[in-house]
Amino acid sequence: MKDAWSRWVVTHPVWVLLACTGLCLAMAGGMSHFHNNNDPRIFFTEENPDFKRFVSLEDSFTANEMVLFVVHPKNDRVFEPQTLAAIEALTDDAWTLPHSTRVDSLTNFQHTEVEGDDLFVAPLVEDALTMSAEDIEQAREIALNEPALVGRLVSDKGHVAGVVATVTMGEGNTEAPEITAAAREMARAYGEQYPDIEFMVTGTVVFSQASAEATEQSMATTLPLAFLVMLLCLWLILRSAMFVAVTVVVIAFSIASAMGIAMWLGIEFSPIVGMAPAMILTLAVADSVHLLASYRHERLQGIAKTPALLESLRINLQPIWLTSLTTAIGFAILNFSESQPFRALGNVVLIGVLLAFVFSVLLLPALVMLLPHRIEPGRQRDYAPWMSALAGHLSRHYKRWLAGMSVVVVVLTASVGLNRTNDVFNEYFDETFEVRRVNDFAMSEMTGMHRIDYAVPSGESGGTMEPEYLQHLDDLMTWLEQQDEVVYATSYTNVIKRLNRDLHGGDPAYYRIPDSRELISQYTLLYELSLPQGLGLEDQLDIDKRQARAIVVLENIGSKPVLDFNDRVEQWMQDNWPAAMQTKGTGMDILFGRVTMRNIESMLGGALIALISVSLLLIFALRSVRYGLLSLIPNLLPAAMAFGLWGLINGEIGLAVSVVACMTLGIVVDDTVHFLSKYVRAKRELGLNTEKAVDYAFRTVGVALVATSVVLVANFAIIGTSHFYPNASMGLLSAITIAMALFVDFFFFVPLLIALDRARRSSQPGKAVLT
Repeated sequence: MKDAWSRWVVTHPVWVLLACTGLCLAMAGGMSHFHNNNDPRIFFTEENPDFKRFVSLEDSFTANEMVLFVVHPKNDRVFEPQTLAAIEALTDDAWTLPHSTRVDSLTNFQHTEVEGDDLFVAPLVEDALTMSAEDIEQAREIALNEPALVGRLVSDKGHVAGVVATVTMGEGNTEAPEITAAAREMARAYGEQYPDIEFMVTGTVVFSQASAEATEQSMATTLPLAFLVMLLCLWLILRSAMFVAVTVVVIAFSIASAMGIAMWLGIEFSPIVGMAPAMILTLAVADSVHLLASYRHERLQGIAKTPALLESLRINLQPIWLTSLTTAIGFAILNFSESQPFRALGNVVLIGVLLAFVFSVLLLPALVMLLPHRIEPGRQRDYAPWMSALAGHLSRHYKRWLAGMSVVVVVLTASVGLNRTNDVFNEYFDETFEVRRVNDFAMSEMTGMHRIDYAVPSGESGGTMEPEYLQHLDDLMTWLEQQDEVVYATSYTNVIKRLNRDLHGGDPAYYRIPDSRELISQYTLLYELSLPQGLGLEDQLDIDKRQARAIVVLENIGSKPVLDFNDRVEQWMQDNWPAAMQTKGTGMDILFGRVTMRNIESMLGGALIALISVSLLLIFALRSVRYGLLSLIPNLLPAAMAFGLWGLINGEIGLAVSVVACMTLGIVVDDTVHFLSKYVRAKRELGLNTEKAVDYAFRTVGVALVATSVVLVANFAIIGTSHFYPNASMGLLSAITIAMALFVDFFFFVPLLIALDRARRSSQPGKAVLT
């Protein structure tokens, strides 16, 4: 039945072409429903307890989305009339940014003064150009001794300042481009107006927009270049422009159809789903190259077009189907991930690899039959003799290769432990990106990178006015300021202590939490009534004063150390606070750190299940438990060795790197399945011994395996040159893994097969071993 179906495809290419084209157009039509979502919240489900905590905090206090203007006078002196005037003007103009809800800077910092029984709350700096030198010096002393300012809105040296605009954004972060463009234009205009001052822009909104821009840049430059290099390698190996064109068509049909179906199903496009085309491409290339390489080999032996194509389909259909099925199983496992983009990625790639199989065994043969091409025996190079020479070399020296490669395998797999899970989000961009340069400057000169928020409950309405509660909170602030990683820590306790001091004639002895709840409540009411609109306490206290917000900003240490630091903070709370005040940290760093850890487990678990599945399927397909179990070795080792080498040269596994095991799964399995299927076929159908079976497998599939590996290694190596670290790390590790897969199959697995079969043959003298 399989042969009859293949013959019908080959003899009716026009009908097949029309059917495939119509099918692709119908599926790709879903692209009209394309919807891009760059909102980081899509990574979290409503059931995620960490995300619930984050949403609850934003509902109780002001949101965390902000734009940070970094102001750096070239003479390194912020506290001069012109610089203060520039900050004052920028503070006023920042209110005009789209969706701006609050602006904070050292100039509009609400400073308190007491005259008699009256409390005055006023901006620290007003009309800077008219201020005397003494007034400016006084403002400097106040600012550099104010915990709410230093490390956030002014550097401890007084040479860099910040203006923070808090903004609100809806689902999808669709406002980010508009806000970022307005902020950049504002910084440019101020740079022209004040040539002696640098105005730079960063913040969570700008960082989010930069990620989208980096992805667009990769799509426009790096990925097309990688695709061109892949095409060049295909042409150099297959020596046929027609073969390259056919492969491109299969790739295009597979990706367009898969993405179209995804859009029909309502799957949103995100940076994670954006990895799907590269994953689909790997298997589409592999399927096409195997069929074309086998077809070319048959033609170079003098066989006519139709029987050569039928033979290529006959010997490749089963391994291609097995590879596609097991890869699809691996990506289906991602549906167990709690993160929607990873579930979407799994489903898109699952659809894509199955479509790649369909188009490679239907569309590709039809195109080969229809498109004119010339393959001339004796005039065009056949690489099969090179493969035979390699097979002979390995058969003669299998013991040396097995011993040498065993050492390499042990060393590299042992190095896997050198890796650590970590994402340094600022280092997603290299120095060619403005946001990276601004962030590096801001972190080294003024503030930190990572922020953790704690909504600290009091247990009752108005409970944040209790002296005991505030004292516990202040104890945490004191402890936090002593930690090496902390750049800035603040809470409402800073306001209360400052009010208590000022209302006692500025006596430093009263810079502490008052002992009376009534007094604290009076201070708070008096202070709130004096604050201007838009600069209230909603960022520090919830509306019924049931809980207060504690904020800590850390230096650029990466996601895993942030999680470790938060664990220390929560442990400190358990050791020092009453049960009613216990809380947990939240923020995007916490959320992404934890979801990265869980998705790495999902990815690796999915890859492992798929690899076990392929071994079980091979047991049935090859009717051999022995070879099915042996296939685990070349299926597991490439990823393990690649991650071991990664541990030696880099050592950090982030969100992008975590998908590599699944991304390269198709090629790792592809190499093993194709080689084993040809090897077993040679022994069973042709009755060849071990050495000749190895030679047969190399001659029939070796060229295709080398071609697939070279093409994809070149493709991913170019992606590895990207200026955007997630793409660069993913590309480089993918290239390493694919190269390892070929190396392990040829120089470790083949010698191992020879050694085991010879040992088995010697233990059973006089018997033919064809299992």
